[in-house]
Amino acid sequence: MKTLYVHIGTKKTGTTSIQGFCVHNRKALESKGYCFPDLPFQYYRVTTEERNGHFLVGAVWAEDGSHDLNKERQIFQEGMGYIRKLFQTYDNIILSDEQIWKNSYMVRASLWEELKEEAKKGNFQVKIIVYIRRQDGYIGSLWNQSVKTAIRKDRAVMTIEEYMERMPPSEQLDYYANIEKISSALGKENVIVRVFERGKFEGGSIYTDFLNILGLELTDDMKIDVDVRNTSLIGNTHEIKRILNSIPEMGELDNNNFFRQVLQRCAPLSAEAYPCSMLSKDEIQALISKYEESNRRVLNEYVKEDWDSLFDNTTPDLPKWEKENPYMQDDIIRFVGMSAAFLLKENRKIREENRKAIKALEYKLSHPIRAVIGGSIRKVKNLLRRIFKRR
Repeated sequence: MKTLYVHIGTKKTGTTSIQGFCVHNRKALESKGYCFPDLPFQYYRVTTEERNGHFLVGAVWAEDGSHDLNKERQIFQEGMGYIRKLFQTYDNIILSDEQIWKNSYMVRASLWEELKEEAKKGNFQVKIIVYIRRQDGYIGSLWNQSVKTAIRKDRAVMTIEEYMERMPPSEQLDYYANIEKISSALGKENVIVRVFERGKFEGGSIYTDFLNILGLELTDDMKIDVDVRNTSLIGNTHEIKRILNSIPEMGELDNNNFFRQVLQRCAPLSAEAYPCSMLSKDEIQALISKYEESNRRVLNEYVKEDWDSLFDNTTPDLPKWEKENPYMQDDIIRFVGMSAAFLLKENRKIREENRKAIKALEYKLSHPIRAVIGGSIRKVKNLLRRIFKRR
């Protein structure tokens, strides 16, 4: 039976890597009967070539700033129309967007029933793929990302304690409760749960694990992008970025990107000098205990592996990060030095570009006839190309 695979995250579980893999190996997947479609929808700050499932939950805003529900429904129907058409060529279609896990909590609570109806109409089955990680790691990564990207100013300046206190219910840390909501609409057999944890990937990597879900293997015609994605800030570098987020200039994307990149370069050196954890061992154990029963039910009913627990519940023997630590001064010096080095490099690049531009201008001024003739010849060549192209 034709199958629509919907990969819904959760956040911070290798989603970007999976999406990048599918984009880079689109032709290889298609040769095996699997389509990772590039759909024509556009959203603010969303790369829909990779997050091709965003149309399922993506918010649309009218010019007056109101929530345009009619346009959202229209896009959903158009997207499902594309899916039905693609099923005429492919037996399997893959959609992916980590925002689905969160938005299906309230904003698109009807999504699972709607997908069920679409599957009936199109005579295909829907299988949901969800990766989960231990709750303390999940919270820490969400907080890290909020400070690193500074997309939402209110969260970008929070300490991790403040972030945990105001954790929105839509993040759904009770994994079992949300997975049950999905399976109640689509059937337990159609919800595939995997653990995002070293040692628990089929084949040893997130790529082989994801392919295993699809019934595929990693073959020689598939390429893996080895670039490190979503590098985290650590300890002092994270605190420096959190404080920087409070200044007005950080509202400009270029400024935010510059300082984030510098601090990401500093982060490994900071971590080596001051190994630490943003949560204490007691805080981590409290979170593990809080969700122990929920995680156990996920293991028994969905993962069905012969493990002692859903996650590895050991905690690193690291001290909790403290603001008044003796390594902050060194990290600030590194940050200032590396920022200056980046700016000097950019300045040298601009000066070199200007030098070449001036040299080209001097050449034209000293050879005006040749410059005019050269420009005219280029124009004639371009005109001839356009004429013959039309024919």
